[in-house]
Amino acid sequence: MQITNHRLRTALLAAGLLAAAPAHAQDAWTVRAAAPQGLNRADAQATTLRHLQNLIAINTENPPGNEIRTAMYFDSVLRAVPGVETRILRVPEDSMRANFVARLRATNPRQKPVLVMGHMDVVGADTTKWQTDAFTPTIRDGYLYGRGAIDDKGMLAATLTALVQLAGQRGRLDRDVIFFATAGEEGGPLVGVDWVIEHHRDLIGDAEFALNEGGRIRVANGQVRTVNIQTTEKVYYDVIATARGTGGHASVPLPDNALAALARAVARVHAWQAPVRLNETTRLYFQRLATIEDDAAMKAAMEQISAAGASQAQIDAAAAVLSRDPLHNAVLRTGASLTLLNGGFRANVIPSEGRATFNVRALPDEDIRAIVRAMNEADGEEQVEFTLDGEPAQAPPPSPVGTELFQAMESAARTMAPSATVVPFMSTGATDGAALRAIGIPTYGILPMPLPDEDELRMHGDNERVPVPAIGWATEYIYRVLRQVAT
Repeated sequence: MQITNHRLRTALLAAGLLAAAPAHAQDAWTVRAAAPQGLNRADAQATTLRHLQNLIAINTENPPGNEIRTAMYFDSVLRAVPGVETRILRVPEDSMRANFVARLRATNPRQKPVLVMGHMDVVGADTTKWQTDAFTPTIRDGYLYGRGAIDDKGMLAATLTALVQLAGQRGRLDRDVIFFATAGEEGGPLVGVDWVIEHHRDLIGDAEFALNEGGRIRVANGQVRTVNIQTTEKVYYDVIATARGTGGHASVPLPDNALAALARAVARVHAWQAPVRLNETTRLYFQRLATIEDDAAMKAAMEQISAAGASQAQIDAAAAVLSRDPLHNAVLRTGASLTLLNGGFRANVIPSEGRATFNVRALPDEDIRAIVRAMNEADGEEQVEFTLDGEPAQAPPPSPVGTELFQAMESAARTMAPSATVVPFMSTGATDGAALRAIGIPTYGILPMPLPDEDELRMHGDNERVPVPAIGWATEYIYRVLRQVAT
């Protein structure tokens, strides 16, 4: 972000609407290209920061969600903007759950709409581990702290600002722009994108393509290094391990103690790994990363694993090197993470049953039942059985890289960060984008704030934060993408 008006920058600093960039990445958010027509960078930075602070202050921790308050905030901003139609979609079963749809009408539309989506709910926060109040937006040392700053209120705030800026140019637009803010993305009842598709598909279903969270813009050594555009994502499952044994008085140790068997089984499955499998997205992902990788061993492994005609033995050998990085490992295979352990009810009673939950993120074309069978083979305990919680899901096809929206995302990235490498990306997490792909709307994921690893890994963790200059960068990125694809 560049602010050339020194007096304006000074005023923003004094008002708390701007903060100095974090010291380790002074240049990451400086865009040397001229600002796009119609966008005032200083205003976009200040406005988006204000919106994000307001959104963080609206507690939408899920459960219970209470997204209605955020939907009303969006409505209050957009309903007076000429050319924008707004709808608050309350969920009948719970009046505090709601989705929000706004549509910027082009004066003379000639193409199908482009949709931009983000979710209003956030995960919970262990407030004892936070340096600040998780739901009080706090600027400290160049960062804005608060739950949702990254996931996903930062994108919502940036999109809100970009939409208002575009509304002033709607005479130039040749397609409508739909802003879709969802409920319930972070789990629980299906009150969000699936509910809207079922009950109000007419409001979003004519979109040609969509932009959502899910990708990454990664900063290293003070520069934007990669722009990862999500074209597909892993599929979310829970697998339950149940151990059974003889219960009794704790004063008489029993050899078939259910919790002991459970502990041994989950340790083995934790160490087990699913086979390596590449798809079109992940092969191209490693191929392009190899062009910028500094570590010689990692570079060679990326080149080998993405080479045309690589044998399975070559792929496995390369994967052994790449898997040293947890993020690369998660892209290479279906992953299983131990997340819950449950057993026992008193210290002096041996329980007859114990349970553990593994959260499994499966490759889009993975056979989840085969994965569960493999987990049962790996656990090595007759007393323990692994079972799938729910039914297998059908993963939607990946979004193609040849669409106008993907090309606009590439173009904006190369203009704003010329030295960055743009790569298609398979998200290891689940997003609302899968629901749109399933109904035939190609959907591309991006978290538009450039982030160092340290900040990206705070997502869903303690002390979630975003570098303040990254907020304006995000707004400009979304604005550029939408303006290119809609004019």
